[in-house]
Amino acid sequence: MSADPPVRLPLRRSDAHKGSFGRVLLIGASRGMSGSIAMSALAALRTGAGLVTAAVPDRCLETVAAFHPSIMTLAVDETDEGTFSDQAVSQLTKRFSDVSAIGCGPGMTTGSGSIRLVERLLETRSVPRVLDADGLNCLAARRHSAATGSDASMLEGVWDDLGGPLVLTPHPGEWERLSGVPASDRNGQLEAAKVLSRKTDTVIVLKGGPTRVVHSGGVWTNQTGNPGMATAGSGDVLTGVITALLAQQLSPWDAARLGVWVHGLAGDLAAASHGQIGMTSCEILDSLPPATMSVFESESSK
Repeated sequence: MSADPPVRLPLRRSDAHKGSFGRVLLIGASRGMSGSIAMSALAALRTGAGLVTAAVPDRCLETVAAFHPSIMTLAVDETDEGTFSDQAVSQLTKRFSDVSAIGCGPGMTTGSGSIRLVERLLETRSVPRVLDADGLNCLAARRHSAATGSDASMLEGVWDDLGGPLVLTPHPGEWERLSGVPASDRNGQLEAAKVLSRKTDTVIVLKGGPTRVVHSGGVWTNQTGNPGMATAGSGDVLTGVITALLAQQLSPWDAARLGVWVHGLAGDLAAASHGQIGMTSCEILDSLPPATMSVFESESSK
C-alpha cells in the first residue's frame, strides 16, 4: 500500500461552512436499484462534500431518503417502469448551474430518458462531471448507434462531444463496450484509454487490480485496495468519492487519483476489520472517514 496519497487536501479553516466544501448532485436509481445512488450520496458526504442531493425517479425518493438523514433528495418525472422519463431531463437541467459537481449513472438503466440526460450532461462543460455505471452504458449505446464496424466506438469524430472537466470510471466490461477492446486485454484497454484521453481531455479511471487513472499527461497506478472490494456497490462508493473531491475544487486529474487512493485505503481498512470475503460496500463506506483523515496537509506544511 502506498504510504502517501497522490495529492493532499488543505486544512479546513475555522470559519468554514457547508458551502465552502461544495454542492454535489448525484443522479441515478430506478425501481429496484435505489441503493446504488444512495451509496454514492453517502460516500460524497463522508468524503467531505458540504451538501449532497440525490436526484432520482419519483418512486425511489422514499427509499433513498431513508438511507441516511443527511442526504437531500430530488424526485423527478419517471416512466411507468420507474426509470427517468424524457421530461426528467429538463427538470434536472435547471439544477446544473446551482451545484459544484455532478455524478451520474448508478442504477439508472439505459432507457431513452437516461440517454438524453447523459447527452445533456456532455453539453454541460461549466460543471465537473463523473459518469459511471449506466451513465457509461448510455454513452456506449449512443456511440454504437452513431457508427458501424468493429471499431465503431473509436472512430474519428464519434467522440467529439466528450470534453473536460469530465471523469469516466469504467470497469473492464464497461470499457469494452465503450472502446471495443476486450476486457481480457488489459494492455489494449489501457492504450485505448490513452487515445481517448488525448483526443478529449477526459480523465479515465480504469478500475481493476490495480486501478489506473489515465489523462493526456500520463498514467497513474494506484497501490491501495484489495480483492475484497470486488463487491456490489463498491463502484458506486467511488463515484461519490470522486464527485465530492471535484466539488472541493480539485482538478479532475487530482480528484480521480486521490479518490481512487482514498477508496482503496477505505477498502483496506474494511478488510482489516471484517476480512476480504465478508466485507461489503457498507464497510467501505464506514471506513471512508478514517481513510480521508490521512489526506489532509499537516500543520507544518501550512
